[in-house]
Amino acid sequence: MRFRFFRIAGLGLIVALLPGCKEPVTSSHQVQAKEAEEPPPAEGGQTSDWSQIDDPKADGWESEVFSELASAHLKKLGLLFFEEGDPTSLLAADFTCDEVIPARKKPDFEDDLVSVERLVTTEKDTSLEQSLARIQTELAGDSEKRYFKFKIIRVDRGNDRIKSEQLFSISYQTETQSIEIQSRWSIDWLSDGEDLKIASIGVSDFERTITSVPSPLFSDVTASIIGANDCFQSQLSFGLNHWLERLPVRAMLNRFGTPGLAMGDVNGDGLDDLYLCQEPGLPNRLFLQNADGTAREAAHEWGVDWIDDSRSALLVDLDNDGDQDLVVATYGALVVAVNENGEGFKIATALPTSGSTASLASADYDGDGFLDLYVCAYVKNDDGSSLGASGEHFVYHDARNGAPNSLFRNSGDLNFTEVTGETGLTANNHRWSFSASWEDFDNDGDQDLYVANDYGRNNLYRNDEGIFTDIAAEAGVEDSASGMAASWGDYDQDGLMDLYVSNMFSSAGNRIVSQEQFKPESDEELRGRFLRFARGNTLLRNLGNGSFTDTSESAGVTLGRWAWGSNFIDVNNDSWQDLVVANGYLSSDEDSGDL
Repeated sequence: MRFRFFRIAGLGLIVALLPGCKEPVTSSHQVQAKEAEEPPPAEGGQTSDWSQIDDPKADGWESEVFSELASAHLKKLGLLFFEEGDPTSLLAADFTCDEVIPARKKPDFEDDLVSVERLVTTEKDTSLEQSLARIQTELAGDSEKRYFKFKIIRVDRGNDRIKSEQLFSISYQTETQSIEIQSRWSIDWLSDGEDLKIASIGVSDFERTITSVPSPLFSDVTASIIGANDCFQSQLSFGLNHWLERLPVRAMLNRFGTPGLAMGDVNGDGLDDLYLCQEPGLPNRLFLQNADGTAREAAHEWGVDWIDDSRSALLVDLDNDGDQDLVVATYGALVVAVNENGEGFKIATALPTSGSTASLASADYDGDGFLDLYVCAYVKNDDGSSLGASGEHFVYHDARNGAPNSLFRNSGDLNFTEVTGETGLTANNHRWSFSASWEDFDNDGDQDLYVANDYGRNNLYRNDEGIFTDIAAEAGVEDSASGMAASWGDYDQDGLMDLYVSNMFSSAGNRIVSQEQFKPESDEELRGRFLRFARGNTLLRNLGNGSFTDTSESAGVTLGRWAWGSNFIDVNNDSWQDLVVANGYLSSDEDSGDL
C-alpha cells in the first residue's frame, strides 16, 4: 500500500489512502500508455505465459481480438493530439466525423477555480484536422503531464463493418491552466482481416473541465508530513507490492491492500492525529500531529504498534470521558483500547468476530448514549475455498456464502455484547461485506445501516426502536454489483440523505457481457445483472417515502474506475456536496492511467 497525504490548492488538507495506486509519470513530454503486466509465477516457480493461457483468438472472443487491434489504432490517433502528423493513414477514403473538440459548447458551471463546458451540438467535419489543431494550438510551448486514454466499452460486429463505443479522456497542462476532456465516441470501422480503417466518428457526449492553475488541484505532501520518521524510509515508502512478496498472506483481503486508517485528536492538543493499520507482520502506526503540520510516529510509546493483521480502525469516545478511544478490526477480533488521559492506550477487551474482518462503523443504534460497533466480514474462515468452484457453490452475481457481520452493543464502562441476532441483523448476513455506513435516512430519529457487499446485493437495514429490517429490495437500493463502500450526503439539498455506492467499472466487462456467446442460455434479466457489475458507481437519491431512485447516469458519476471508497465533501466551499473517490488496484510497474 502506498500511503499518501494530498493537499488541495488553497483549500486545506485532505488525507487519502489509495490502495495499489502508482505515482504518475511526470516527464514533461511523455504520453502515458498502458504497459503489459508481468505474468505471475506458475506452479513450480516457472513463469506462466499469459499469451497462451489467455488468448482471445483461441477462446473465440472476437470482440476482444478486435478490441486489441482497435486500441492500437486509437493509440496512434490519440498521439496526434500532442504531436504533428497526418491521420489519413488511419482513416477510410470516405471518412466523416463529428467535431471531436466541438466549437460550440455550453458553460455548465464556473467558480473562481473551475469551469465546466458541455456539448450543445456538434457539426460534421470532413477531417480531424480542425479538432487536432485546436488542441495543438493550446499546447503551443511546453506542456506537462500529457495523458490520453481510450476505453472501448462495446463492440458490435457486422460482415465488413464493426461498430464500437468508447470513452475518450485527454488531459494536459498549459502555462496557465489544467484541462481535462471526457467524451464518448461511436466509431464505424472498415475491417479487412487485421487491417482496420475508421469510417466515421460520432460524438454523443463531451465535457471539458478547465482549472485556472497550471498544476493538479491536489499535491502529494506525504514526505513533508511524515518523511522525517524512520518508518517512512524503511517501510511506508515501499508500497504494497514490495511487502506482499515478503510477508505472510493468510487472509484474502491482504491481496487487496485495504488496511484502513482513523483520524482523531488522541492527545487533546486540538490537532487531529492518524492511526494507520498494516499488513500482518508490519507494526501499526500512530502519527501525532505537530503544531507545524508535520507528524511524529508514536505507536510504540502509546502501546499500539501491534503487528496483527489489522483491517480497519476507529478513533471514537466509547466510554464518554471526553477522549478518543481506539478500536481495531484484526483477523478474528475487535481490539478495544481505552485512552488513558491522552498519554497512551491500554487494551480493554478483544471481541471475537469472523476471521476475515473488513471495516468498522460506529453509532448509538439504541439511543442509550453509548456508541456501538458494527464490523463487516468478507470471506469465511476456509482460506478462500468458498470462493469459486470449490467448497460451497459460489454465485458470482448473488453470493450468499460470505462471513457474517457482527453488531456489538456498548452498555457503558467498555462492556460490549454481541447482539446481531436479537436485533434482526442476521437477515441476509452472509454477503461478502466490505463496508457499512450509519445514517438516519428516514428522519425518524434513529440510526439506520447500509452495508456494501461484493458479488451482489447490498443491505439497507431500517432501525425501528433498536430492531432492524432489511428493506434494500423494496427501497430500491440493493445495487447488485461489486459493492466496496457507501457514503451518505444530501447532494441535492432537499433535507434527505442520499447514498453513493462505490463499485467497479470495467471496459472489458461491458464489451464481453454484451456478446451473444456470453451465457447464451441465460435470460436477459440475468445478463443485465452481469452487465450492471461493469457499470461502475451508483448515486441513489432519497425520495423521502422510504425509497430511492438511481440518478447515477444523469448525474455523471458512474465512472469511478475500480473504486474502493468515496466521500461527500464540499471541496470548493460552495455549500454543495462534491464527491471524492479513491480508486486503484495492483497494476503494472508503470502507471497506466487505467485505474
